[in-house]
Amino acid sequence: MAYWIERNPLLAAMALVALTLAAHAVILAAPGFYANDEWQKFDHIRLHGFADFAQAYGTIRPGPEFGYPMRPLGFLEQGFAAQWMQSAPWAAHLVGVLNHALVALTFVWVLRRAGVAAVTAGLAGVFFVLSPLATMATGWLAASFDQLYILFLLVAAAAIVKLPPGDLSPARAAWLLLATTAALLSKETAIVAPGVVLLIAFMVRSGHPAGFSWRPYSAAFVVALLPVVAYLVFRAPAIAVSLAGQADAAYTPDARYAPHNAWRFFAFPFRLKLVEMSATVFRSPWQPLLAATVHLLLIAAVRRLFGPRFAWAYVAGYFLFLLPVLALPNPGVHCLYGAALAMSLAMAAVLAKSWATRRYGLAALVLAGAGALFVHNVVIQRQLFDAGQCQARFLDSVDATLATTPAGIVVVPEPDAAAFARIAIRAVSAREAYEVNGRPFVAFDAPGQPVAGTRGKDALRMRMTATCMLRPEAATPR
Repeated sequence: MAYWIERNPLLAAMALVALTLAAHAVILAAPGFYANDEWQKFDHIRLHGFADFAQAYGTIRPGPEFGYPMRPLGFLEQGFAAQWMQSAPWAAHLVGVLNHALVALTFVWVLRRAGVAAVTAGLAGVFFVLSPLATMATGWLAASFDQLYILFLLVAAAAIVKLPPGDLSPARAAWLLLATTAALLSKETAIVAPGVVLLIAFMVRSGHPAGFSWRPYSAAFVVALLPVVAYLVFRAPAIAVSLAGQADAAYTPDARYAPHNAWRFFAFPFRLKLVEMSATVFRSPWQPLLAATVHLLLIAAVRRLFGPRFAWAYVAGYFLFLLPVLALPNPGVHCLYGAALAMSLAMAAVLAKSWATRRYGLAALVLAGAGALFVHNVVIQRQLFDAGQCQARFLDSVDATLATTPAGIVVVPEPDAAAFARIAIRAVSAREAYEVNGRPFVAFDAPGQPVAGTRGKDALRMRMTATCMLRPEAATPR
């Protein structure tokens, strides 16, 4: 296998892309999308044109709070994908899947530059493609920021994974600086870039202590730190508002959340039915404990085969990309995209070495774990498909109804459709296409759900069925 990969790198790359497409067929087939985030971009482009969208979303500004996203590169990429959301949903989804393939190829390239064996690098790419930690960022168009910033951080890492003992060359310094800046303009989580430099230095020193020198990595750390400091200074007023607790609660950090979020992120990979993280799904301690135990077994295998330094490096690599969100009240699963790199490399290294040393039982366990993780991936894809299908049906019904009832709609979910009310609300809320004079004209009347929108006397009351379609209620006008 190693011989074939080294002799046919182009074919190996094409095979990895094909695997990415095949493994995400459910996402590509989804007729709709996950939330209103994606549709807001579509509405803006449809109503005002792409040039206006680029000016509105591509402008660099500090924002009123840190939760305000300053992600011009990420927004431009999402705007590009959003153009096909209505006419060809598969094409919009394809952008996310191809992004994932590109990150996987870059990951393999960085590993090979670092001197990792072809088999281990190839397996790491395969495990990354199939990882459930990457599924939400791949299937949810509004979460593609995570793909872009990780892509640029990998490009930055490629500049320093194998440094000579002398100084950092100007060319490599410029490479690192530009890639880090691009990552920061894709998502603010890229402030971890200096930590990536330190992690790479630690791993290089652990693997090759004799020829290691801190000098070039110290210079690389400073270079990576420069754009991060500039970014934080530029956004200092917004950060101060968030730290003072005067911003949106969802983006107000509190250190008390960190231990709980760390535990949930650590247990997530092997919670095979889990799609999103919330306090509700973690009330029972047994399933998270079992999932965390399986994850600990992977760390134990890394320690046994490669030593404690690499085991600690794995833990650091897994949590490094999560550090900026650990203190938030409810960080999303899409934030695990970077952690998938560490897990995929660890599994690939353990599998390759256990097979080479004839520890076939351990190799079988790794393959079983990889299979379980792919099952988790498919579970998440299926949830994204179901949400997209519900959203597409609901929007079709809403648009057809509004064509004959411009006064507005009050949606009343039927009892067996209550679980889909959140999907329907997210399909139309805060969307310019469903507002008149700044007021939404699709309201919801459901137990436990906020009533949003107009409730004018001529608004039409419609029942939402379990298939997410609308039908008239007996007494229509209010």
